[in-house]
Amino acid sequence: MRLHLNLSRRAFTNHRLFWLGLGVTFAACGFLILWVGSEKARVIAKADELNRRIKDQATAVEQRRREQERLASEQQQTVLTGQQALELTAAHQLLARKGFFWNRMISDLEEYVPKHAKIHSIKVEEVLDAAEGAVATVELKALGKGPAQLTEMMQRLDESKGLFVVGQASQEAITDEGEVPFLLRLTYVPSKGAQ
Repeated sequence: MRLHLNLSRRAFTNHRLFWLGLGVTFAACGFLILWVGSEKARVIAKADELNRRIKDQATAVEQRRREQERLASEQQQTVLTGQQALELTAAHQLLARKGFFWNRMISDLEEYVPKHAKIHSIKVEEVLDAAEGAVATVELKALGKGPAQLTEMMQRLDESKGLFVVGQASQEAITDEGEVPFLLRLTYVPSKGAQ
């Protein structure tokens, strides 16, 4: 039988665990190096994309600024002909009339019409935007039982505290039915009636 003796000061130790640990450490380091490299590449790519987008947006802003400058330089003062100015004024008047409240005017007017008089027609000639609100010039045609109806209506309208201001009044000849037609030109100020 053969005997193996180790007469060295340090006995033989198993180095497998050491080399296994060293291999795992190198593998982990290699993996970390690859992961850091890929993350660095990803971040650089993202930064490059953001820089490209910033440059694109700066270019778009510059183009838009140049476009606005070009349009401002090309834009000329519009000169209206007489007919166009008249049409523009008519359009403004139409818009002012459209903003006028007919229902309110008619309900305000009903209070001041005498019992035996009836309204034949109402025509709003002009609507103006004054400091106190809309002011309308109204032409009112009515039929009364007698001449006193015109006077009574004018007195009632004078008592409206500025809601209706009587301008011009005229009375026509008595009709075959015995009614007296009369015409009133009024100024209607809705803001006065709100008080």
